[in-house]
Formats: sequence, structure tokens, C-alpha cells
Amino acid sequence: MNNRSVFIKKLLYRSKYTGTRETDILLGNFAESNLHNLSDEYLISYQKLLESGDPRIWRLSIDVEKTNSDKENYIINLIREFKGF
Repeated sequence: MNNRSVFIKKLLYRSKYTGTRETDILLGNFAESNLHNLSDEYLISYQKLLESGDPRIWRLSIDVEKTNSDKENYIINLIREFKGF
């Protein structure tokens, strides 16, 4: 991926300013610690997860909603492990 560091910076910003305080904290802290370790493929999946909106991200992170996407499941599991969900 060209400009990987720029892409990660954009994802970091979006993670910290999602619009809901709970997901700002959850995703902001997760992103700072984990995005640099994700492959380009998973970074794109993370971007799509961010685009799905705060309510859905929160429901997925607290296991109220399920997803059929293996990549999305992987990222959600990383988020849960990071915050102890």
C-alpha cells in the first residue's frame, strides 16, 4: 500500500473522533496500540468497520451483534482483547 503511514494517521484520527464518546475512547486507544501491526488488508477492513458507524461498532464490540466477515471478526476480537470485552 502506498502511503501506509498517511493511511494509518487518517484511521487514527477517525478512531479518536467517531462521534460517540464511548467508541472514541474504545477505538482511539485500540488504534494507537494496534494499527501499525495490522496488514494492509486488515487496515482496509478496519476502515470499512469505521464506516459502518458507531452504533454497529459498539454492538459488535459488546457481542450484541454478530458479523459474517472473517476479517471484521478478527478486528472485533482484537478490540475485545484490548479492552477486556
